[in-house]
Parts: sequence; C-alpha cells; structure tokens
Amino acid sequence: MTSLEDLPDELLEPIIKSLDLYQKCHIDLDILRRLSLPILFRKVSIRIVDKVERFQRLMKALEHNMHLMPLIRELSVRESFQAITSEEAVTLLIDVLSRCTGLEHLDLPRHRLGSGNLRPIIEALNNHPSDNIHLQLMSVVCGDPESLNNLRSISLSRVICQEWEWSECSDQEMKTLLAQGLSIQSIWRDQDIHDDDSWMDMTYPGLTKIYWWNGNERSLQSTIDFLLRHPLLEKIELRNEHECDMTPWHVAFASKLYPYSFKIARPEFINSSYCLEVDSSVVKIGGEWLYKNVKIIFQSAISHGDVETVETMVRALGEALPHSPDCPRLSIGIDFLSPVGEFLTSDDLIGILVRNMSHAGILNLGNFVCDILTRECYQIDIFETDWDVGEGLIPGFDSFCKRLMQAMPRLYRVLGRSSWGRLLQVEQ
Repeated sequence: MTSLEDLPDELLEPIIKSLDLYQKCHIDLDILRRLSLPILFRKVSIRIVDKVERFQRLMKALEHNMHLMPLIRELSVRESFQAITSEEAVTLLIDVLSRCTGLEHLDLPRHRLGSGNLRPIIEALNNHPSDNIHLQLMSVVCGDPESLNNLRSISLSRVICQEWEWSECSDQEMKTLLAQGLSIQSIWRDQDIHDDDSWMDMTYPGLTKIYWWNGNERSLQSTIDFLLRHPLLEKIELRNEHECDMTPWHVAFASKLYPYSFKIARPEFINSSYCLEVDSSVVKIGGEWLYKNVKIIFQSAISHGDVETVETMVRALGEALPHSPDCPRLSIGIDFLSPVGEFLTSDDLIGILVRNMSHAGILNLGNFVCDILTRECYQIDIFETDWDVGEGLIPGFDSFCKRLMQAMPRLYRVLGRSSWGRLLQVEQ
C-alpha cells in the first residue's frame, strides 16, 4: 500500500487542504511543514509602516529567514511615503527583491509613479530573474519634473498603475509613459473639463475600467476600434454630458427596444436625505456591452388602457439589460411620456415587473408610480391617518414597495417621484 510519504507534492497538497485539524495532527510533521510553507508564504503583506526604522526591521526579519524568501510570490508593502523613499529603505527593498527569486507581484499601494526615487527599484525589477514579475503602484503623478525625468530612459514594461487621473498627468505625459511600456488599470477623465477624446487614440495595456468617459466626438467605428484594442476593458462610467448615440452599447440597445422610442436620463438615488444624480454605466458581459446603471423614459405614445403595450416595452427593456448573476446590482429607471399612471393598477405594475424585471437590484419607477398609487387611494377613499401622505410623499408607497420586494427577492431598493417632485426611496 502506498503511504502519504510516497505521494508527490502536487497530489499531497489537495489532500492536506481537505483534511480537518484533527486529521492534520496525525500527519508526519516534516510532510506538513514541507507542504504548508509554500502556502503560508505565497502572499506576504507588510502592513502600514510609519517609520523608516520599523520598515527596516520588517525587511531584515525576512532577510534572516533566507529559506522562506524564494517561496514568496506576492509581496505587498503598505508603507508610508517617507518610509519607502529613504535611501536605506530603497537599498533594503532591492536586496529583498534579489532574494525573492520566485516573486511575481510587488505591490506598493501607497506610492505613485513620478514621485520619489523609484528608479533603483524599477531597475532591480527589470533585472529580476522572474519573467512574470511586475510592480503595482497606486497612480501616476507628473507634478515633479525631476522625478519624472529620472524615469525617462528606463523600461516601465513591468510597472502597473492602478489609476490614471487626467488632472495629475496630461495626455502628452501619459503618451510618453506608455511608450516606455507602462500599464494602466483604470482611467479617470476630468468631469469638469471638456474632453476632446484625443486620449482615445492611445492604447493602454491592462486597462479594465474607465470613469467619466465622454466620447461625443467619436464615430461608431473609432469607438469599436478603441474597445477592440482593450480586450480587458469591462466597465465604463459615462459622463453626464455623454449624449452620443453612436456607441456599440447604444446602437445595440436601440435595436433591442425597436420600434419604441426612448430617452436616456441620468439615474438618481438618495444619500442622507439628499437626491443625487449619478452617471450611467455600461459593462461588458460575454463580449457584449450592456447598460448596467441606466434610466429610460419611453417616448412612444400608448393608448389609454393598453396594459399589454406597457408590458411589451418593459419586457424589451428587461431583455436588453444584463441578467444576474452577471450583474447582481443592476439599477434600472423606468418612466413613460404617456400618462400610463391613469389606467395601470398597482397589481398590473407588480405583475409586469415580476415577469420582466426579476433580475433588477434597484428600480426607479419615476412619476408614474405616484399617479397609480394616488389614483387608487382616491378611488377607495383611504386617505386616513395610517397612510403617511404628508407634503411631497406618495400615498401607499411603503406598502407597495414591500409587496414588490416580496415578489422580487433580488430587489433591495425602490424609488419613485411624488407629485411635488420629491424623490422617495424604500430599501430592504
């Protein structure tokens, strides 16, 4: 019979992981140690260091355990700016890098490219024996010309910045950094300044998210070309000025809602009793770009009493949006230019939403939900003290939302606008 000692490590590791504590106590300690050390030291995180001396002690603790250094694959140093930029700390970190021969990921989450003296660390990174190693920094800043010029002549192909904010680094400066091989995970455009979209002519390796994207000057094909150059891109938040119909997501969305016309409005939510407008967003799911956070106002005329057409519109909208579990926090706003609140009942509305919007996490039912509930309250004469119908409120809204949430388990927030124009919200 084959014993555990005879099995190769690649078979032993899943066996060890599946055992409970009592069973592990009965395994030979040498086997357990041999298998557990690579697991325990695969990821090493050094927490906040506020003094150079403390950082040095932490690095020397690793240095005194030389047999563990090659086991480290991911090293994160959550240091203060002063701790990592001192000459002594940089020298010590470079020494640790040379000893972590299997290192794949060095994370300095509080440091920004273009501030301090990163050149020695990047040079050590470029000479590291691991082919997969990379350095991850928080962001890019170009306010210090001396620090930036110090990086001009070296490769940045092993450097990843989590974000690029336009206000911290201009398009031209970023173009230079990209030519040196820099990778960028997210882009934040300036929401207060007109964007000429020229930044979209560049390619950003590693890009996954864009915030405050405008794109009004882009043709459909140029936008498609940009998306094809960035296959990892998975989310785009749109600026409030974004009104361009010539985007892949809008073209596909309009075709799915055809023949109904619609207008896209800014989504809303309530935070600490204040009504706020937020940016619409789109996500890529299964290779297709879809709206994730969007408010639609149907413009097509609807005949009085035509509940079927209302449901057909809502069904088309539901089918045009992502479905769970791909998008668990889907936020949808629905309203109608036609006065559907004059004939829809609350039961009609709940039935339509349950059948066609069961994947929604947030529903904003605009003005028409107030028309429905107000009309029903007048019809059955229940404006009594148990109904909270003060100024700016919607009669029966809380009760309606509870009924709707019971019928839609994924739904956790419902909004509606009163006849006074006040946005109301009920949460699970």
